[in-house]
Amino acid sequence: MIPPTIVIEGVTLSDTWAKLVKATMQYGIDISSEYGPMTKDICSIATIKYPYEDMILHPQFPTKEQHLREYIKQFDRDYDWKKQNFKYTYMDRFIHYPISNPSEDIPDTIDQFITLKAALSKPITRRAQMITWVPAIDAIDEEPPCMQYMTFRKLSSDTIELHCHWRSRDIFAGWLSNYIAILTMLKREIFIPLNLKLVKLVDFIDYAHIYKGNWEEASKVMPAVVNPMLMR
Repeated sequence: MIPPTIVIEGVTLSDTWAKLVKATMQYGIDISSEYGPMTKDICSIATIKYPYEDMILHPQFPTKEQHLREYIKQFDRDYDWKKQNFKYTYMDRFIHYPISNPSEDIPDTIDQFITLKAALSKPITRRAQMITWVPAIDAIDEEPPCMQYMTFRKLSSDTIELHCHWRSRDIFAGWLSNYIAILTMLKREIFIPLNLKLVKLVDFIDYAHIYKGNWEEASKVMPAVVNPMLMR
């Protein structure tokens, strides 16, 4: 069986999540994961037209507001992830990305937000990216990052299209809270300081999956309620 590549267009985050869950359950092939449990698996490309509109959890998303609030904290600069016994956080990879050959002129880590802001301050750039994968660490680790990189496509002096590329992604239990936290962080770190407006989000996932233990709940997910004004 060859995993299908599914292309989805959504209006809001919740709308897109519900459509991705439905597509994964309907078209996904059954394959086992590296952790053991069986999954339904697809390759997916999803476009979200209004990522900051109605940025709330879908009523059938399995984790609720309290969990989301705690998760959002992981994207604060001062979050003590080592105290939580985490190996890393996405935010730490963004602000302390390790440099392989530091010198007197080059520090041992780099804050990617600084270089990203410099790139986005230019009239034209195709180099506005942030990455998480550190080959020397993640190629041999049991828990490498799911998100790989973000590309910020500058459309005009004040508008941005964001592309997010993921290696592997739990659609049912992770996708929606991932984006609410990430977009909250980007608004604070990039979009407000640079007076930029996000006008489209494109989500790429190599291994989009739903674990077997969630199949019953996922099969019952209903379409999200969308503001009719956004449907025009």
